[in-house]
Amino acid sequence: MCRECGAVYTATDLAQEFCSPFCRVAWNNRARLRGAKLYEAVMTWRVLRQPGAFAVVTALVSDFLDEDRAAGRRWRPRTFNPKTGRRERR
Repeated sequence: MCRECGAVYTATDLAQEFCSPFCRVAWNNRARLRGAKLYEAVMTWRVLRQPGAFAVVTALVSDFLDEDRAAGRRWRPRTFNPKTGRRERR
């Protein structure tokens, strides 16, 4: 299944995770934006060490997961095989 749109497709490569380049780009753009938001939250938490700052980080991740569920996306970890140097399906 495509990680972005959830469509069933036939992978041409073991590491293929998306049904089309459009889905791959959409996924990576969202990951980049989310990474920037998380970076700011983690740096604020680490540098300022304010009480409750880590709760902001976990709330942000919860929001990301809720967005994905609402859009029909399923998050799953990528598995890296150090023997082959590639990501593999679980």
